[in-house]
Amino acid sequence: MAGAAALVLVLSACLPTVTVEFPPGPVVALRPESSGVILFVRVPADRPGGGLEVVQADGTTFHIPPGHYPPPGQCRVWDPDLPPGRQAAPGSCRALERRVPAGSYLIYG
Repeated sequence: MAGAAALVLVLSACLPTVTVEFPPGPVVALRPESSGVILFVRVPADRPGGGLEVVQADGTTFHIPPGHYPPPGQCRVWDPDLPPGRQAAPGSCRALERRVPAGSYLIYG
């Protein structure tokens, strides 16, 4: 009986894995706004499933994937020269508004 259980275990490891992916949803293109001091982007309330494509003043764009939006009520400083996984952690908008380096954007969740 132990041999049969081992055989079942080995055969189950050989079964193919099925991954179901749902379409991510639309990508929304936005132009940043300016407070006169910093550039910022507001994540739309419907939180687009395909992410945000931010169009910079020079016409170049950068992408913010939906998994990297700051939570509602929080913000995130976004450096367009860094990949999404290397961006600063979300935090208090009030604190981060004073710490946006030149060339970066404040993302309002």
